[in-house]
Amino acid sequence: MLRVTPYTLPEHLAARRAAQRAESTTVLIAVATTIACFVAAAFLVPKITRIRREKQLMIDPTTVKGLPPDIALLGKLGTFRALAIDWAAIRAERLKEEGKVYEELELRETVCALAPRFPKMWAYAAWNMAYNISVGQYTPEARWQWVNNGIKILRDKGIQFNPKSVTLYKELAWIYWHKIGDFLDDEHWNYKRALAVEMERVLGPPPLAVNNQEFFDWFKHIVDAPRDLARFLKDNIDIATLRARLREVDLDADDSLLDFVARNLRHDLQITEVLQEKPSEDSLLTRRMQILTDEKVQPTLERLLAALRSNVLRTRYHMDVDWMYDLMVKQYGPLDWRNAFSHSLYWSSWGDKVTEGVAAGDVTDSMNNARFVFFSLQSLIARGRMTLTPDFDDPFNSHVELTPDTRLIPFLYDTYLRLGKKQFKDDPRFREGTPGPHFMTGFVSAMQNWIELLYLEGGEQNIKNAENYLAWLRENNPDPDGKTQVQYLVTVEEFVMGDILSQLRTHRAATAIINGFLFRGLKHFSVGEIATGMNAIGRARLCYEYWMNDTKVDYNDRRKLAPIAILLRDQTEQFLLAADVDAIAKVQLWRVLPLEQRQMVWDKLKAFFAKLCETRKPAWSVAVAFPEPAGMNEFRATGVQDRPESAQEGADRGKEKK
Repeated sequence: MLRVTPYTLPEHLAARRAAQRAESTTVLIAVATTIACFVAAAFLVPKITRIRREKQLMIDPTTVKGLPPDIALLGKLGTFRALAIDWAAIRAERLKEEGKVYEELELRETVCALAPRFPKMWAYAAWNMAYNISVGQYTPEARWQWVNNGIKILRDKGIQFNPKSVTLYKELAWIYWHKIGDFLDDEHWNYKRALAVEMERVLGPPPLAVNNQEFFDWFKHIVDAPRDLARFLKDNIDIATLRARLREVDLDADDSLLDFVARNLRHDLQITEVLQEKPSEDSLLTRRMQILTDEKVQPTLERLLAALRSNVLRTRYHMDVDWMYDLMVKQYGPLDWRNAFSHSLYWSSWGDKVTEGVAAGDVTDSMNNARFVFFSLQSLIARGRMTLTPDFDDPFNSHVELTPDTRLIPFLYDTYLRLGKKQFKDDPRFREGTPGPHFMTGFVSAMQNWIELLYLEGGEQNIKNAENYLAWLRENNPDPDGKTQVQYLVTVEEFVMGDILSQLRTHRAATAIINGFLFRGLKHFSVGEIATGMNAIGRARLCYEYWMNDTKVDYNDRRKLAPIAILLRDQTEQFLLAADVDAIAKVQLWRVLPLEQRQMVWDKLKAFFAKLCETRKPAWSVAVAFPEPAGMNEFRATGVQDRPESAQEGADRGKEKK
């Protein structure tokens, strides 16, 4: 019988086989685990996609719906896109150095198209247009065009592709606040004029409201207007009837109607009132005005205009009308959207709202963007009330006056306290009713300025607010030893006027301060702010009496001023002769001046009035714009016109006596 001898694998072969079996098992386990992970990941993809979209870590198809074909195509370059970006950026810089700005613009847009989700690209392109290219132009029109290009590339493109990038909101707010609103650019007044005329063409002039609620109600019509303009125009019978009438006079429910209404339905002095030749009853202008002023169509016209304005704000300027209304009613008060600071406030606050909690945000840009809320409100208080005489054919020929808007002070006060508590409530140094440790210095400085503005403007409520703010300073801003600061232990009048009166130390200073108040009063009169103008005249009289009381021992009249009526006469002449004062403002001032003041300047200025009216295009009627004051013959007989020609002449006469 054959005997089989058992075979035992050598130790090294047995070890190899065991290793092979272990490796196969490991591979099988790894493959199974991988398959399980892929299956699990498939269930997580929708949730992860939603989180990435919310945190702006991916392109949201709903946000960039209708992506331009060039951007969609460039996005398919894959890894070569980075090389294309580098080449285009380098080439754009060379074109800038060579002064080929339009070629550079095209390349900048290409760079942004290659990286539509890279906010810094859009921010740099906008800054380059608004700052670098604009200052290299030689006309106001060209410079404004490039500033506007910088705004548009951010507002119309960059933000649309990056709706939660705080960097872009900060950059857009900066252009409005610094480039247009501030005074550092040589052409800043032309930027202000262009923006103001552009927005008035859309919204019309602000209403003649006697309180904030009337102003809010005016804008509420725009907020409540139908958002689907095409359907609104198609389905509404009254609107269709009005459109048919408008088409008969070459107007329609579009920009042409907004432009005509802005030009011809202003609330202030109408140019047609002072024209030498009145429009013919058969003229196109007259027939248009007959339709638009017909009382029967006013409700329908108001609804149509509101819908058109809402549509332009939402589609052309990409502004949220609900947020605009919320800013005014719930947060900051009546905002004049012709003012650049209102736009910087809108974009900074809107950016702060929509980017809250975004994971990919820039912390520094987020903080700087929030600061523009304070900056914009402070600037609106200092220069927020706008008086505009628009020239729609040549916006740079428009007249703009910016004066303080004290209505916004209580809103900024509340904002400081609200945001201060939000930021510093956990800080042990924080005290309830204050803006917090880091906001305190700026808040105190601003409050002292508010007190002065409120007192100088006058009015019962303004004085009351000024007293409350001064009381707050007494309680919350003590000396280091805890005692109330001496400068606060006074009345509001002493707090404001004390510093001004202390400057009345020389004849030159007294003349400048008193004349400054008089001129300010005339400016307020010229824009219809009668009460504020009277307060300015009252401050001038107070300073005058203080100075003259100090000169009672001046027996030879060396330091005395001319009578206050003569000083006012001189300032009236200067105001009416000033080349930088709008002609309409001069007409309005002439209508509200007291009879005696008009009598005192008439003989000297009547030739100037005639020339001013002749140079208007079309010419104005002097008899309507600047009618001769009543009783001039009797006035001349009084000899009042023989008073010293100026305050300086009165001082010189005193020297002769000596």
